[in-house]
Amino acid sequence: MRRELSIILLIFCFYLASANAQEVPVRLSAEKLCGNINKKVEAHGKVVVRFKDVVVKGDNASYDRVSGILRVWGNVEVVEGDVDLKCKSLIYDLKSKRAVLERVSGKLSPTDYIRADRIERLSEKEWIAYDGEYTPCTGQVCPDWSIGAKKFRVLLGESFAGRWVTFRIKEIPVLVTPVLTGPVVRGRKSGFLTPRIGYVSEGGFYYRQPFYLVLGRSADLTLAYEKRFKGGNGKSAEFRYVLSPYSSGDIWVNKLDLPSEKSWKFTFNHSYRPSDYVYGTAHAEMVNSRSYYKATTTFDVEEKTQVYTKSDANLSKLWEHAVINANLVYLDYLDGSTDRVYQKLPDLQFYLMDVPVSRFPFTFNFSGDATYFYRKAGGSSYRVSLEPGLRYVKAFRKFKSSTQVSYLVSDYEIGGTSRIFKFENLNSFNVAEKVGRVGDFSVTPKFGFRVVDVMGLGNNVIFDLNDKVESRREAFWGAETYLYASGRQLGRLNVSGGYDFKGEDNWKDWRVQLSLTPVSNLTLQQDLKLSSDDGSLKIANTYLGFPLEVDGYGLEGGRGWVDFYYQKEEPQVKYVRWGTNIPIGKYVSFSFQQRYDVKYSMDRERDYAININRGCWNGRISYRWVKNYDGSIDYQVMFVVNLLKLGSYGYRFAGRKED
Repeated sequence: MRRELSIILLIFCFYLASANAQEVPVRLSAEKLCGNINKKVEAHGKVVVRFKDVVVKGDNASYDRVSGILRVWGNVEVVEGDVDLKCKSLIYDLKSKRAVLERVSGKLSPTDYIRADRIERLSEKEWIAYDGEYTPCTGQVCPDWSIGAKKFRVLLGESFAGRWVTFRIKEIPVLVTPVLTGPVVRGRKSGFLTPRIGYVSEGGFYYRQPFYLVLGRSADLTLAYEKRFKGGNGKSAEFRYVLSPYSSGDIWVNKLDLPSEKSWKFTFNHSYRPSDYVYGTAHAEMVNSRSYYKATTTFDVEEKTQVYTKSDANLSKLWEHAVINANLVYLDYLDGSTDRVYQKLPDLQFYLMDVPVSRFPFTFNFSGDATYFYRKAGGSSYRVSLEPGLRYVKAFRKFKSSTQVSYLVSDYEIGGTSRIFKFENLNSFNVAEKVGRVGDFSVTPKFGFRVVDVMGLGNNVIFDLNDKVESRREAFWGAETYLYASGRQLGRLNVSGGYDFKGEDNWKDWRVQLSLTPVSNLTLQQDLKLSSDDGSLKIANTYLGFPLEVDGYGLEGGRGWVDFYYQKEEPQVKYVRWGTNIPIGKYVSFSFQQRYDVKYSMDRERDYAININRGCWNGRISYRWVKNYDGSIDYQVMFVVNLLKLGSYGYRFAGRKED
């Protein structure tokens, strides 16, 4: 009892002396303690050292108070936040927070696991390992994949970089590379990056090797060479630069030299944001032909089916009540139809939001637009539009009325001037009640009037939808209803309609939108458009999502869905889609979807896929086919693997089967 009391007293005195000296407070307990608390203390047997949020356990320890050096050896365990490491010995500098660990294994973060003969901790973020193995695979004794190297640097949760790296699958070496890095590297260094290998039906197997080159503090360059084993190669260059803390960009060029043709693509991006009130971007994209997208080794479906390129620039300036935007947009259609498309070079827009008018119960607002239209095939003009407006808002308890009056004047180089008077009044009120034990019920009816008078339209060319304005006098109404229970939305219903006093078809079509979620995993969504003449259905979109059950037993996480779409108007569309997602074990799931064309009584599309998610990597094996109206079938087989911090690798085979 006397021995235990003396140990506790020594711990207290040691802690107090360190705190009074304004050093890092250290608490040390052990079976045996000896030394001078003002200079150096040694501990033996079940040693536990605590300082700040760090806990170190071991068989033996020594702490030099003057130098701030802590040494622990024998069955050492270090716990600091997400860090949990076991090692043979530890040397920790409490002043600089640098450390050296010998014979180490454990985790550095939730996505960084490591084994090494020796590890140096340079900071809380940066670690260097020697003769070690790294993996982001969480808590696996034999990880799905890992890398081993003589020396590599790890930035916790961000990246790693190593030299003469061995890539392993289940501890089996499959690839050796001189340099391997993750996406972000502190202290940038020139060298080879992670190679890419894959297969595409157009080019066979390919190998892509990037090389990273540092060009100073504010610029770098990535060069890549791609070899295709069916013939041909590719070369690319990506230049990145930083002009200031608020101005940066990149330039990317990719050239494909294939036996059948040569194709290329160029992109440029720049962003400019000196403050939260000024923001600008510029983007340019050029490609020599649409065949480029078919020949690339990308697995991006949207890029594979791209039919045009878009170049644009935007600059926005914000004030307390106003904003101005300057835009330039140029579309280049790859099918040669660009000559028939109007371009906007430039488009200037100005908005003045509601500003109170002194001594009057009104707010003033203003919008302006200046645009120059251009078309290669002929036809160009400018348009300057000015629209001042006044708004009056009156609220009385749950009732709110808002009235807006504006006058739009648009002047054209070709076609004269058009003037449009607009008046709109919107009224609404809200009713909220409790419905027994069901929940809270809320309904907001809305009704209003709208008047649009178009004067002096002349013969101006229709450049965009802003020019296509028709005179009308109409009333509109609707209601939005919500049902809540236990803070969760159970249902929503929105119904709207209207009456045009001037048009030929006076009654406007009814629009009904319904969303029901009676339980968390069951969803019904309904969107209808009904004819005002006879109530017939013109458009319907019905979606039902539900959990899956087989013989009364639920498949945990499994879901099914059905989607029906119908459009009576031209082009007439009528199809049904359905699909499932079924878990197979902890990491694997199976998904299927099908689209059936009801109008032509034929299958239009099917997609089968097996999805794997192991955390440190995920993959997808899929087979998809689409049936064309001439009876031919386009099909595609794709296998893609995404390695955490290493990127994507894949196999894609596409073809066509004639009827």
